[in-house]
Amino acid sequence: MNQFVVVTSAQGCTNKELLQTAQSLAASSTRPTHWVVVGGSFNLTKLSRHRSIKKATIEITDDLSVPTLERQSSIIVFLRAGDTISPDAISIIAQHTDQHDLIYGDSAHGRARKFEEPSKARRPQWSPERLRSHNYVGDLLAASQSVVAAAGGISTLATLHEHDRSLRLFEVCNTPHRIAHVLYHSSQERMVPTASLEAVQQHCTRTGIEATCTIDESMQSVRVKRRLRSQPKISVIVPTRGTTEVLKGNQVVLAAHAIKTLIDNSTYQNFDVIAVLDSVTPDEGRLAIQTAGGARLKIVDYDRPFNFAEKINLGAVCSDADLLLLLNDDTEIITPDALETLVGILEDQTVGMTGPMLLYEDMTIQSAGHILNPVPFDLYRERELTCTGAQHLLQVQREASGLIAACVLVRRSVFDEVGGLCTLFPFNYNDVDFGLKIQDAGHRVVWTPYAQFHHFESKTRTPKLQTFEVATIGARWRDKLEDDPYFNPHLERYIDIWKENVMGQRSVLDALGPTAPIASK
Repeated sequence: MNQFVVVTSAQGCTNKELLQTAQSLAASSTRPTHWVVVGGSFNLTKLSRHRSIKKATIEITDDLSVPTLERQSSIIVFLRAGDTISPDAISIIAQHTDQHDLIYGDSAHGRARKFEEPSKARRPQWSPERLRSHNYVGDLLAASQSVVAAAGGISTLATLHEHDRSLRLFEVCNTPHRIAHVLYHSSQERMVPTASLEAVQQHCTRTGIEATCTIDESMQSVRVKRRLRSQPKISVIVPTRGTTEVLKGNQVVLAAHAIKTLIDNSTYQNFDVIAVLDSVTPDEGRLAIQTAGGARLKIVDYDRPFNFAEKINLGAVCSDADLLLLLNDDTEIITPDALETLVGILEDQTVGMTGPMLLYEDMTIQSAGHILNPVPFDLYRERELTCTGAQHLLQVQREASGLIAACVLVRRSVFDEVGGLCTLFPFNYNDVDFGLKIQDAGHRVVWTPYAQFHHFESKTRTPKLQTFEVATIGARWRDKLEDDPYFNPHLERYIDIWKENVMGQRSVLDALGPTAPIASK
């Protein structure tokens, strides 16, 4: 049977904070055998004699040589001073320790007003890219003794910055797991994840990631910008029928505009362009596309009934590039180094596909990646670009359930491995299916806010869902649609924001971010 040892750093904390934590351990339905308090000069004997503690039979110590700490059956729980563990947290964690060697969960924050719930930080499953950005897993981690030992031991881990500790533990664990249950209660300001630039730099050194790391102190997020070892060739696949629209006050052939702005404005230039043209493309549209693409351009004619997936696949067949950029004709590059950013993400061989922040013409969000709850949504559609999202979700590079195919960069080998886009989805859901196939094959899908493109899709456009496509996506991916690992079962379903499934203005403000006490809003 596992024994639980709680470890708390006393650095910079007060007697009151230590007492709060101690009282919560004493009230736990399953109590730890030991509470190890390190890094402080408090009178632990006096604390253990407190009337609410002394009947709890928890040994409070600062001695790291306690034999229990070395037992393979021990589960080490790192808990921040002042935080209070939920009464059933340890018993719930115990139910998962046979299958998982590192566990984290949800948390509650602040003190609720009358008739109102405290804020809740609802977390997704394991997301290594996001953990490099900030400590999204929170301040309570439960790890097997073997994982703790491999990460440097209790004496090393106990007093580290929480982001540093999390990175070290997750580097060596095998089966990380999120429990969708509130495991601890903390202050309101701790709802926003913290970040340590030094911790991420050291993590990159340990794991062999060649990157330049920078921190946004205002958002507490670290950007890991990978250095390109090479500049692989990209084939930009643009399916189009040569449509003409008014953009920014000018009448343009959409595909010609997308191609020209990419060539003129991108700092990454090792790409060719494959335009897949419908047979109905007017001559003036074809000419404009040819002029825009110049020597880079290859035109592939398409004379079949419209099928977006088939047009993309046809373009891929006509390419010999290592990377494929699937690009709608109604797009425009915004950040000049967008392609470099996306290629850099694919330097990680575990990533199969990556995509940028997509913005409408008015700079509101068109898509920040997919979320499945269980209907596929583009996250935070039509929200202002200044919106940070729940726990700064929109400010960090992270794994996503999928990406809108209006602009994604995919490894050619991965595209071939999963069979390209499924032609059973000619209009809708082909990108949802594609992303899930890539993940099902064992590759990660990563979204980044550091690359941005316009997607000039109309805000008023309502996709004409085809009954057969809805039935096919449901039959093929029902389990994933109902249990998205980058969602949380306690969030509200059928909406496109990360919102706690409770009534009240607090949950709305938490979803939009940044989080602050309700009275300050």
